[in-house]
Amino acid sequence: MNGRRLSILTASSILLLLVAGCGPVKDEDTPEGLTALAGHAEESGNAAEALRYYTMALDKFPDNPLQASWDLGRGRALMSLGRLDEASQAAAGALLGAPDSHTKAAARLLSAEIAYRRGEFRNGVENLVMMEQESLDSDEAQRAVELLRELLARMEMDYLTAEPASGWSQVFFLLELEQRYADQGEMQKAVMVGMEIDRLFPEAHERYGRPEIIPDEGGFVALLLPLSGDGSAYAERVRTGAELAFDRHADLHMRTPDLITFDCSGDSAGIEEIMRSLGANPLCIGVIGPLTSSEALLAAPLAQERELPMLTPTATSVDLDGYGSYVHRLVVSGGDEAAAVAEYAVRRAGCHSLAIIHEFTSESVSAADQFSTVVRELGGEIVGMEGYETGSTDYRDQINAIKYSHPDGIFLPVTAWDAIQLAPQLRFYRVDARLFGTSGWDDEILLEQGREYVEGAVFPVSFGSGSMNPATARFSYFYQRKHGEHPNILAAQGFDAAEMVLEALGGAAPSRASLEEHLQGIQVYFGATGMCTLGNVSIPRSSYPLVTVTDGEIVSIE
Repeated sequence: MNGRRLSILTASSILLLLVAGCGPVKDEDTPEGLTALAGHAEESGNAAEALRYYTMALDKFPDNPLQASWDLGRGRALMSLGRLDEASQAAAGALLGAPDSHTKAAARLLSAEIAYRRGEFRNGVENLVMMEQESLDSDEAQRAVELLRELLARMEMDYLTAEPASGWSQVFFLLELEQRYADQGEMQKAVMVGMEIDRLFPEAHERYGRPEIIPDEGGFVALLLPLSGDGSAYAERVRTGAELAFDRHADLHMRTPDLITFDCSGDSAGIEEIMRSLGANPLCIGVIGPLTSSEALLAAPLAQERELPMLTPTATSVDLDGYGSYVHRLVVSGGDEAAAVAEYAVRRAGCHSLAIIHEFTSESVSAADQFSTVVRELGGEIVGMEGYETGSTDYRDQINAIKYSHPDGIFLPVTAWDAIQLAPQLRFYRVDARLFGTSGWDDEILLEQGREYVEGAVFPVSFGSGSMNPATARFSYFYQRKHGEHPNILAAQGFDAAEMVLEALGGAAPSRASLEEHLQGIQVYFGATGMCTLGNVSIPRSSYPLVTVTDGEIVSIE
């Protein structure tokens, strides 16, 4: 047994001597060993030693898969030693030979760091913009963010505004732009960029901070419309009307708030994000818009929550009226105009026996029915009601049917074109009665061709390019002068909504409170659309704007 143990001990000793005779395996003899040595030197802050090991690895193992990472390490070491040209070449080599997305991103980051040290700030930004930040580890990604913000702070303003950035760097371009505008005192622009940041990157301000925005005396009104996609053609009309109101106000007043347009096209989240951002913005005095009822119903609770007055020029849902404060909708009135004319005919014109000649259309028949109902309610009498087919020009049968009832007033709920043909024929058949019409008469052709036959006629005014309503005519004139075309009702609604807002902001320093107080006090408003109200407001019939023809001119009836 002792002899066996001695043999094992002797064999072991011989093996150890043999191994010792071959010498130890050094770390410098393997790619992994050199990588470890270089990494340790780099972590210890010994850039010269790290450079030696990375260079040795590249020289000994030129075709090794670790070559790109060695180029990176060598570039970092050279940069630390201030040998920037050589460092830049090493970074370029790492980028060219990068086997994966992480190495490629790290090479871009290194190139940007070298560019920063060389004072080549634009080159540094462009390297970072092209870099895939998500491919970096957390420490590298944070370093990239800090470097990009440092580089952007040194860029010219023209560079920041020339081309919108995209990808991971976009938020930092916007943050720098927001800060620049705030530092320069351009608070409106700072606010606009800040709102875009809130919309695109909801957590950015919380994470990276927000510049201090000091409200000025002007503030701004937001115009919230879907200017792209479905509904954009209608929204564009509203926008042109609202902008015209602000342009006219600026021509006539010393101080006019800015009108800033926000495109709320897209999903419901987009509208809600914009409204939250506007609500949190102290410079935003109020909102004109949105366009549709569905959009307005999304915005309404946020307007109320933030106490931000909102006036939609075109939404029709009565559900909006239930919100009360801070949520308003423009309502163009017209459904009771026949009743208003009937009330005037009986109570003020003293007519008691009235006849009606109407066209066989739903609108004309409806107006005739409403007129006759109110006349009877007021104690008057309808002595005849006759209709004619659309396109008729000979009304002899209808006139003869009412002639012998001797009416003292005749209601013609027809177009201005039909009115200028009916009126002369009534005179020809010796029917002597006061004429009453609807807003369909509100057209320049009535005076041009109706002449003495429509003298003394009474009718309400409404919106139309040829309207004789002074507010409508004035709006149409300025709209055509600016845009070279006739406005439509949507443009007029945008104009009236903007006018209502501007009226409230013309006195003391504009504020949400003063705007809301003004909107709450509006009962009946006479504007480009004719007569309108805010929400479900009951309008006295006497409030309808009526005009009469006197000496060939239109005169308002007070």
